Amino acid sequence: MGNDLFSVSRLLFCGADVYMMFRFFAAIYPFKTFGRKRQIISIVITLLIFFENAIGSVSLNFITVPLFCYVYALLLFKISFSNGIAYTIIYFAFVGGKEVLFELLYRFLSYNLPIYIPPWFTSGGIYFLILEYIVGFLFLLYIEKYIKKINIRNNNVFSWYLLIVPVLSLAISSSFLYMDFPKSIVLQIFMCGGAVLLYLSNAAIFIILEKYTDMMNKIKYAELYSVKREMENDHFQNILKINDHYRCFMHDVHSYFNSFRLLALNGENQKIVEIIDELKGKIQDEINNVIYSGNPVFNAILSERVSKAKELGVEFSIFIEKNINLDFISDSDLISMFGNLLDNALEAASKCEPQKRIVRIKLFMGTNYFLIFRIENSFKVKAIKEGDKLLSTKEDSKHHGLGVGIVTSLAEKYGGSLNLVQKETLFITTLTISAFTEERCANFGTQRV
Repeated sequence: MGNDLFSVSRLLFCGADVYMMFRFFAAIYPFKTFGRKRQIISIVITLLIFFENAIGSVSLNFITVPLFCYVYALLLFKISFSNGIAYTIIYFAFVGGKEVLFELLYRFLSYNLPIYIPPWFTSGGIYFLILEYIVGFLFLLYIEKYIKKINIRNNNVFSWYLLIVPVLSLAISSSFLYMDFPKSIVLQIFMCGGAVLLYLSNAAIFIILEKYTDMMNKIKYAELYSVKREMENDHFQNILKINDHYRCFMHDVHSYFNSFRLLALNGENQKIVEIIDELKGKIQDEINNVIYSGNPVFNAILSERVSKAKELGVEFSIFIEKNINLDFISDSDLISMFGNLLDNALEAASKCEPQKRIVRIKLFMGTNYFLIFRIENSFKVKAIKEGDKLLSTKEDSKHHGLGVGIVTSLAEKYGGSLNLVQKETLFITTLTISAFTEERCANFGTQRV
């Protein structure tokens, strides 16, 4: 039974490895490439694994095969770099657990029965490899049946916690290989049975954790959706209010013209100008309460904060680039990022003396690919510095400090960052977000309330 590494059967096994990994990731993440391009990538990765295995180096195989599979996942699926690493490790923990399980079973059979099990790299070992692959594929189907129903977010940090169970179970089962195989058949059955149960329960725990993650995501989005609906309803009511105002205005136009005619006949031209300016101001005030951008959720966020600023006596200046596109940011993330930052700015400014309560915001494209949201607000109580971090000055700082943490996490999700700078009289917050969109119009507009 000579070396058979370059045989067609070995190439088929490498193809089976790639196919099972493809099924695993396809059950979790959407595709990024399709058709012939996907097939070419799969064939290339299969050949790379095949020739790498032909070298016969276990240490090289341990490093390069997971790396090939990681690249394969990034090329074929819409998956983040961090989640790609996490789920590649999870997948190979399952694969490694299968190999350890069969190694223990082979020892048990060889020890108790007159059976010779040839090494895997010989032609005689193909039949045993087929059995291993069948079991591995059934195991994959068992996992796939459940995780296909789960909506896993690509920015989910919880994915790293899923590494604990499969990696630890692999470490425990692998330690069996370095122990002397017990002579007692009862202990042998106990060791092999434990490995089987550990392998199967590993998948069950993984599915439970995934379901828990999905449940927490649904709860969060349900809460944010409720907030979004309330804000959109407020936005809609404001629009209705403006429409009513315009209808009333148009209804009174005839009366206004009759008055203008009489005033003009009496030479009261200045009075006519004053009336027109007053009407224009009233209409503009209503418009300024709503129309900030083309995004209704962002409008609702600003409208609510404008009203809050008036209640607190804060001068609220808004600078919005015209035709700016916020559609690439999800509604829930808009509420979390902009809402948190504006609330913090208003609260800090409201503690100042009445004539020094200022909040100035700017939203514009720094370049064609970066959106910048800048807030300048006055403050009375200086933030506490701990290294490079600014800590919350609120009484319940443990919980209130979560707002900045949430915004920072969301900024990183969109390839951006959150920068906080404390100067003598102003606190400057700069939120930068990556936006790979088409070139936007460079016209600008400023509104003051």
